Amino acid sequence: MTSTRTWLQLLRVGRAAGRGATGGGIRFVSLLCAAFSLGLAAAVLVAGFAVYDGREMRGAGRAPQYVSGPDSKDAAVLLRDAGDDVDDGQRSIVYMEPLDSTVEPPPGVAAWPAPGEVLLSPALREELLAEGALDRYGPVTGAIGPQGLEVPGERLAYIRPPAGFMDRSSMTAAKGFGSAERSVYGDRATVPPLSAFVGLAATMVLFPALVLVVIAARSGAANRDRRMALLRALGAGARARALVNAGEAALPVAIGAALACAVVACALPTDLTVPVVDFTLPSADLRRWAPALLAAAVVASVVALAVVLLLHRTSRSTGPRPAPRSRFTARPLVWLCLVFLLVATRGADLVGGSATGPMWRLVYTVGVVGTLATLPALVSVLVSAVGRGLVGWANRRGRPGALVAGRWAVTHPGVTARLVAAVVIAIGLITQIQLNASLLSDPMIVARAAHERVGDSVLTVTSSARQEQNRAFVETLPSGTHALAMGSTDEGGLLLEGDCAALGALGAPCGPGKADPSDARIGELAAWFGGGQSVMLREGNPVTAMEKEAEQLILVGTAPGDLPVAEVKRTAYRELPAPQIMSIGGEWLGGAAQLAKPAAWTLLLGFVGVALLAFAAAVNNLGEFLRFGRSLAPLNVLVGKPGIFYVSAGWTILLPLTVAGALGVVVSAWLSAPMTTKGAVLTDSFLAALLILAGTLAVISWAWGARTAHSLADRWRPAAD
Repeated sequence: MTSTRTWLQLLRVGRAAGRGATGGGIRFVSLLCAAFSLGLAAAVLVAGFAVYDGREMRGAGRAPQYVSGPDSKDAAVLLRDAGDDVDDGQRSIVYMEPLDSTVEPPPGVAAWPAPGEVLLSPALREELLAEGALDRYGPVTGAIGPQGLEVPGERLAYIRPPAGFMDRSSMTAAKGFGSAERSVYGDRATVPPLSAFVGLAATMVLFPALVLVVIAARSGAANRDRRMALLRALGAGARARALVNAGEAALPVAIGAALACAVVACALPTDLTVPVVDFTLPSADLRRWAPALLAAAVVASVVALAVVLLLHRTSRSTGPRPAPRSRFTARPLVWLCLVFLLVATRGADLVGGSATGPMWRLVYTVGVVGTLATLPALVSVLVSAVGRGLVGWANRRGRPGALVAGRWAVTHPGVTARLVAAVVIAIGLITQIQLNASLLSDPMIVARAAHERVGDSVLTVTSSARQEQNRAFVETLPSGTHALAMGSTDEGGLLLEGDCAALGALGAPCGPGKADPSDARIGELAAWFGGGQSVMLREGNPVTAMEKEAEQLILVGTAPGDLPVAEVKRTAYRELPAPQIMSIGGEWLGGAAQLAKPAAWTLLLGFVGVALLAFAAAVNNLGEFLRFGRSLAPLNVLVGKPGIFYVSAGWTILLPLTVAGALGVVVSAWLSAPMTTKGAVLTDSFLAALLILAGTLAVISWAWGARTAHSLADRWRPAAD
């Protein structure tokens, strides 16, 4: 009982010490935010496991149980998966033809549709409605339920083809649905693996949250270290000191954990759409993993409290003696920063090769990491230079606030470097991740350039259609759209065969001959399909040619400009089995489009990470400024104006953070040049958003620090400390 009473007393001592300490409010808020951030980051990581587990479960539930072939005695349903390429990726189309009416349909489907009818996922239905093409794949008679979709936003269509529409030899047979492995259709091929999400979330959210916890644990450290030294001198053991520290930090950490659990609970009742990435969180998966999600937030709070207990100092040297002048020397690091910047921007080009080559990547990475590591030193040098000029100006003008701030900037360059390091590194890292997420391969770059030149004025159509199906498709094409069969000449060149109207659409006379090389469409066709050789034209029936020597149909228009892609696709899906309609280089354009989603996740999580690191930097600086403000407090009696605190905070907080944000954005944009020449994308809006965020946090930190120091000075009374 005595031991328990002692423990409680020590916890109360710690709580009382926290309330009465200088800067106790800032420490309370910083610990609360740190525990909340770490708990939420841990929950985000667990939510990723929950969603991917749900994908696996539902994907396996709808996976076909394949058998040897359509003629197998166990065959109950025939399937064939296809796709519909669109600007932002690919939609999944699955043809299903039940051979046995008693076989259960796939999960999410209440009953088999009639021949020719279509079932759509809710997300795909909304997209087609927005395009005014709901019946593109056929008459829609129902929807695919959530248990048949890996995630609510999946774009999936089930089509039951009319009798005899598809060649059964081109379809696979299954005896039912439900397998140990996920289905091959849906968005499986376009979703990054779980390891990619874990790496991104851990780097961009969990690590910054841990940094914030460490900074919050050491905020206001001078008074607490002095308190621990006193307790040690009085004979308190390690357990007693830990209990005092725990009493001080337990309440804000507990509140932060409770807030994190509350946010997690808000995501459980219904599906929520994540902003920026437009991803719908499946609430069913989160509810299944609810204990793990809440446990993650609780464990994170325990980790935060453990960090507080581990990061206290009890050195005998702790005392009221003023700290000596900083030994931090920034000038060598400034020269190193310039060298690394040159290595990153020029060294990689001297090596040569693609952006995925090992040597190019090594040189560029060394340059980027070195630049970001040494850039805070450059900021501290700039601020110190401003401080020296400020001292002279303040002496001449009699400005006490500017004088004190200038001397602080000159005397403590290391404090400035630590302050801005988080902001600079965060901006640089998120920029590099964005660049890597948007990096295109060489074929993707070529495909984008080709699409910019000819757009959708040329379309390729591939299918396993029979002659009568090809004929029906060609005859029902939209007005002004003509078809040519694409084959090869004896010399390996490209041969296009079509009627006079189709040849005329390419600016060629009716009859055999070479195509006009000045036509941009001809040039792209020759480059992509003809090995760069000249394109030969021949009058004939494209449908007949498809049966002989051609493999694809080429669609061109009489009028310049893009073809009516939506109408062409509607016709194709009505007349052809599993058609594939693409622009020139469409397969690479689709791959490039798939990079948009990872880039969006990088943008979202990266901004969260930047905000956490910036807040950590602010907390770090506020702790230093409180100590500075305590020393400045007696000056308030002599000056009598609060402006000295706002001026001093402007030079010691606002200026370094503003310079760090601006310099970080400029240097990051500079470092991006080698990547953007390789096809990566870094938009001005992205950089502007980073700059605005850094500037906003700088202003908030300045106002908070100045107000805190002023409040401390108002409460200051002479004491024998």
